[in-house]
Amino acid sequence: MTRITKALAALLLVSTAPFAVSAQIGVAPNPVLQPAAALPAFTHRQTVPQDLNQINASLNNTGSFQGRFTQYGADGSVASGRVTIQRPGRVRFEYDAPNPLLIVSDGVTLVQQDRALETFDRVPLAATPLNYFLKENVRLQDDTEVISLQKLPDQWRVTSRDGSGEMAGEITLVFDPGTLALRQWVITDEFGGQTTVQLSDLQYNQRVDPRLFILRDEREDRRDRRRR
Repeated sequence: MTRITKALAALLLVSTAPFAVSAQIGVAPNPVLQPAAALPAFTHRQTVPQDLNQINASLNNTGSFQGRFTQYGADGSVASGRVTIQRPGRVRFEYDAPNPLLIVSDGVTLVQQDRALETFDRVPLAATPLNYFLKENVRLQDDTEVISLQKLPDQWRVTSRDGSGEMAGEITLVFDPGTLALRQWVITDEFGGQTTVQLSDLQYNQRVDPRLFILRDEREDRRDRRRR
């Protein structure tokens, strides 16, 4: 079974144990979604199909974005870095020093490199919730089980889970109510722990260097050179 680190599991809701311990940079309260117990799961039930179509259209019209992210772990850890996303399927999370982590997807495989430990951990992109909103044609209502869509004055948030039941937990996407730009996502694991990824300083649909999504295992390169 592929070894998945704790950081990758927390960030992407990957539930393939065992976990390795990864670096934690700083401690801060997790800005989890404020409880909305007084609100129904669907605040505007009559318009859910239209609202989901608007969200799908916003995601589908976003070919790429680059900016900053801050990740708040359920355990109180906090880390930040630079994020680059290019649909379909390509993503790069480059953590700020001294965090040694780099997470890259080439559209098929998601790879985490730990520069300090010199490790590479791989998982299929399709095994993570990122795949739901990095697809070429996003349709949340078809690709996931939508269990909540709440339209609030300061945000829209849609919560989904894997309809097949193979992937535990839930993902909540949070959007700006005016532009429907993605602002953050919240991963809730099967035990109720939440990891929040906040996005900031985003630039949309600009040219992205394709080399950002290529991550080679230097150990394999060295082995190849020795065989020659």
